[in-house]
Amino acid sequence: MERVFRTLEETINKSAIILFRNFVNKYPDVTKWFMCSDYCFDDKSKANNVISFVIYPYILDFNDWNSVIETMQKTDLKHCRQVSPVFCDFTKKGYFFSFNFILDENCIIEKWKDKTTLDKVIDDYIAMTEKWQQTTPKNAANYRRMNKKLHDLRNQTKRKNFNYKLLGRIMEVSFLAGYLKYLLYREAKDIEIFSWLSDRDAITSWNDGIYSDLYHMVSHCIISEKLSPEKDNSVKELMINDVNKNMFYDPLNRVADFICGGIADFNYIDGSVSGKKQQTLIEDVISDNDYLIILKISEKGIARASHKKICE
Repeated sequence: MERVFRTLEETINKSAIILFRNFVNKYPDVTKWFMCSDYCFDDKSKANNVISFVIYPYILDFNDWNSVIETMQKTDLKHCRQVSPVFCDFTKKGYFFSFNFILDENCIIEKWKDKTTLDKVIDDYIAMTEKWQQTTPKNAANYRRMNKKLHDLRNQTKRKNFNYKLLGRIMEVSFLAGYLKYLLYREAKDIEIFSWLSDRDAITSWNDGIYSDLYHMVSHCIISEKLSPEKDNSVKELMINDVNKNMFYDPLNRVADFICGGIADFNYIDGSVSGKKQQTLIEDVISDNDYLIILKISEKGIARASHKKICE
């Protein structure tokens, strides 16, 4: 994880961080932030595996945010006929910032799907939560709960049909979510409340939602080590109990759905897309957008990808 963290820092702390700081600085008085996310993995009809995050300032309550997005796009990408011009315009106004990760085959983050590596991560987290029960007694009950779930997970790994591939995906998403939480904490100085609202799929439903526990441990370690334990403890994080039964933020997550779908569809070898909707997303949402970053994670490292619309 440390290698991936260093590589992310080296790449983002160039031109990308300037864009993100400009966005954060638009909201100096905002103390509440939240992040939505969507994913495209192993879809044979798509060119890329993509993890997309969208960071919002809490300048509207959730109902108002949902209403704003509902008026522009009433359904997810796969169910809509077209991407509306008003939605395209909205994505470039600076009301949110999107980080997107393209995962090449055998990229440096994919190595976490190795059985030996994942077994060690689980064992390390078991030891970590046992230690935290002693060092942070006020949260001991929560750490005991995490520890029990991790022991259950470790026992499951002994089965022949254990899904290491899915666990690897969950680790990838949890780490990147934790990294972006750290990045926001670093750049936005007066955060009081933060929340991550993930799309509902196998990642969130698997193993009693253990993704949220892995995310908490990863983000706590990153923020405590790279910033300070006080910084992590000073922010209240709101997590949704059983996101698979809570649908209140579906419209909010629609922005991540559209961006993820457009990037996943784009063929970086020949520049092709599969349809008109995807073409609109590439040309009018993703291209020339100062509030959207694409990072391509390969076997050699991480590089920023950019899109420019060519006007004929």
